[in-house]
Amino acid sequence: MKSLTRIFVALLLAVSITFGSFHSNAHAASPLPIPSISIDGNTTFDQIVNGIRFDRKYTVLVANKTGKTLERAGAYNDSSNWPLGDVEPNSAVGQQFDGIPITNSFSFASNYRVEPGKNLQLAATFPTIGRRKIGLGNINQDGNNPARNVWDNMNDSNDKAVNNSPFQGRASIQQKNGSIIWYYELK
Repeated sequence: MKSLTRIFVALLLAVSITFGSFHSNAHAASPLPIPSISIDGNTTFDQIVNGIRFDRKYTVLVANKTGKTLERAGAYNDSSNWPLGDVEPNSAVGQQFDGIPITNSFSFASNYRVEPGKNLQLAATFPTIGRRKIGLGNINQDGNNPARNVWDNMNDSNDKAVNNSPFQGRASIQQKNGSIIWYYELK
């Protein structure tokens, strides 16, 4: 009976390891949401980030100064997933994370509807090979394709700006306390 128990335990252990019950990166930090921060049209990047404790390698941070809810209307997830949902008016929200385990990379985009017929797309990447990039677009349609198009056209880490009258967006990559921040300000 003892040998049958040992065989069963060995088989159970082998199956568990094979099918991923034991993760190879067991110490990877989980994503850390940044709770909504109340802002107004004059709130600066520094005022927003000074109240945040950065504990992860990367941060996506969206400041919504439009006075309207940014409704997530699509996404493109090349590697990892766009970490944010809808963004309430006059608020800044974000997500801290470490990227995909082993490679510490990510690459994704989102499409936000500001109001019917007015959209803004946000894109970010820190690829395994290459360099960090940021993207911003103003394709006025819902769905995943606008996010994919803006993601496809990302080519550098330079600051971006778009006008989708009466709305405007700016995007930049910043750094604070060891975290690289993809910052989007929409007004």
